[in-house]
Amino acid sequence: MPATSELTYSPFSKAIFDDPYPVYRRLRTEAPVYRDPGERWWVLSRFADVASALRDWETYSSKLGPAPENPDDDGRKYSVISMDPPRHDRIRGVLKGFFTPRAVTAMEGALQRVVDHHLDRLTPGTTVDAMEAFAFSVPTDVIGDLLGVPHADREQLRVWWEAFLTRHEGEVTMPPSAIEANRRISSYIGDLIEARRTEPGDDLISIVLQATFHDPEIGDDRALTPHEVLMFCNLLSAAGSETTQKLISNGLVAMHDHPDQWQRIVHDHSLIPAAVNEALRYDTPSHWVARTLTRRVELHGVTMEAGDWVLLLLGSANRDERRYDDPDRFILDRPRGTDVYFGWGIHICLGQWLARREAQMVFEAVAKKFPNYAIGAHERVLTATVRGYTSVEMMLR
Repeated sequence: MPATSELTYSPFSKAIFDDPYPVYRRLRTEAPVYRDPGERWWVLSRFADVASALRDWETYSSKLGPAPENPDDDGRKYSVISMDPPRHDRIRGVLKGFFTPRAVTAMEGALQRVVDHHLDRLTPGTTVDAMEAFAFSVPTDVIGDLLGVPHADREQLRVWWEAFLTRHEGEVTMPPSAIEANRRISSYIGDLIEARRTEPGDDLISIVLQATFHDPEIGDDRALTPHEVLMFCNLLSAAGSETTQKLISNGLVAMHDHPDQWQRIVHDHSLIPAAVNEALRYDTPSHWVARTLTRRVELHGVTMEAGDWVLLLLGSANRDERRYDDPDRFILDRPRGTDVYFGWGIHICLGQWLARREAQMVFEAVAKKFPNYAIGAHERVLTATVRGYTSVEMMLR
């Protein structure tokens, strides 16, 4: 037998990014607590360990942010995803009720109009880039409508977010293009916020501006500070589009690669919610998230020290054979329990129900209009934390 190659994992390797699952399997088996060769972070890859860490915010803190290449300081860069309770709970609570299943159901008509606008323009017998045709634009328009972003500016904002997330092979630091994109995003969102201060509407930016919450540190109710408003709205503009774009594209490719499951969906649309859940598990859009330890932790015979960074591999946890039978197959009938594709615990994705519903509507439209679609060439660009496609050739039939 040939000797097993040395086990090496880096979230900034394009080869691993393109197909991480073989490395993930080895991590789970050979090194469930893996030490980065540069000693910059630890990596947890098994479902039980990742799920436990996500729940234990007192040990696995979010205050330094979700990504070690761009550390935060208690929410100054990334808003609530870089906060621990009680501050996290107070600020997240400003919009908590806006994204409940009931609230998303109330948006049903508006969501359907966005999906129909983009999918009804497509013609059977043609070939399109699914990303340009609808996978980019549906989530971008949904969050654009919610935030009140003018139609003419939405594509530019999406391009800036993609540039902000793009990373270079083997480089941990953010490239200058990402830093510049971040500056442009903050400037643009800041201008929108100032416009809403003088002319508020019924959009999310206006709601955030007008919201108050009780702050025990001052013993009274207060509004969000200007910086808190900016970071919260920045987060909404990104999270509302980026991960949903990846979910739609990853799901279309996965279902094409499992035609038996896709044909079941075509003949029974009631399976579509299960298909979205399985797409989230099978090829998770948010592939990893980072935390920092507040105390020493011993796990699988390894000691991690207080202050250490720990990467939690959501994409690996969702393929863990200890949690899922035949995890490398797309199977609609999986029993559902705790799943970590949207994170878990206090930081579970605020917009998860909205993302699910958007993807369900897109998959249903494809099943009705293009039940025998085929996928051609599809490409990814190396990005931080999220994983999906930038182009997907799709034959409509």
